[in-house]
Amino acid sequence: MLDAETEGFAIAKKCKAKNPTARVILVAGKRLSGDQMREVAASGCDELLIAPMTADELHDVIAIQLGEPRPGTEAFAVNIQIGGRKVDATVSNLSVDGVRIVLMEPVAEGQAVDVTITPEGQPAVVIKASCVWAQPRDGKTVAGIAFGALDDKARAQLAKLTQWQVVKDGERTRVVLRGDFTEATRFDELLPAMVGRVVFDMAQVTYMNSLGVRAWCEFLRQARIQGYEFHACSVPFVLQASMVKDVIGRGTVTSFFAPFHCLSCDHQEERLLQSAAILASNLEPPVFKCPNCGGALEFDDLPERYFAFLQADDPE
Repeated sequence: MLDAETEGFAIAKKCKAKNPTARVILVAGKRLSGDQMREVAASGCDELLIAPMTADELHDVIAIQLGEPRPGTEAFAVNIQIGGRKVDATVSNLSVDGVRIVLMEPVAEGQAVDVTITPEGQPAVVIKASCVWAQPRDGKTVAGIAFGALDDKARAQLAKLTQWQVVKDGERTRVVLRGDFTEATRFDELLPAMVGRVVFDMAQVTYMNSLGVRAWCEFLRQARIQGYEFHACSVPFVLQASMVKDVIGRGTVTSFFAPFHCLSCDHQEERLLQSAAILASNLEPPVFKCPNCGGALEFDDLPERYFAFLQADDPE
């Protein structure tokens, strides 16, 4: 980590020239001029932060740069058995109600299916299910699997893996949200845990439609929270927050992911940005060095549209 105020730009450039795989984080003051933002791009740094920052912000950035798991990103395995035989299947859209699978063999509607979910370091949960629809596609079968009646253990485990996880962290409550926010999403069971100060981790929110947005906004209105903030907001969450102010409610966003694109090699990735850094640069996004070809990795959206959720928080 380098202080941008004490020749950090030049040192970062030398570090990257000597060792391109080194991860360099620049830390700057409250405001950055256009010239300084150009120096950020020229330095080849991997991240830009504005001081002061919270420990959570710093931890998120370092964890992502080092490829380490963030809190609430625990791995789990899902195995599918049909007729007592394990089948090779790709699993997606896991929820408390069921799962979507793609497999190489046909499966009939109404056929019994066993779904085994094994969180890393924890005992497996076996769920009785059945196929409710199946369609052939490109030589494979796409099927919707509905879960039967769930016991309390299975329901709690599924909610933790697919909807939310609540972790008490000192005087704060950390809530990791996951998956899709749709007409099927209900936050009622989360309300009792919403006391004191709350940190919402939104990195694993993958989709939000209008009904899901409505359910989320209603949840924020009902929750009796002293204060709350959002960390590592996913792109789908940011897109909705920039259109609907109530998605953030009375809270503040400390960090969020944003899309970046290299025109030279067509590489695309999402970068975690600090809200303070974007506000300090007057909503001018940084330009990074493409990890694939070394070209310019540029912000891939309209700043005034994507960063609209920040402008209400800008003191100026």
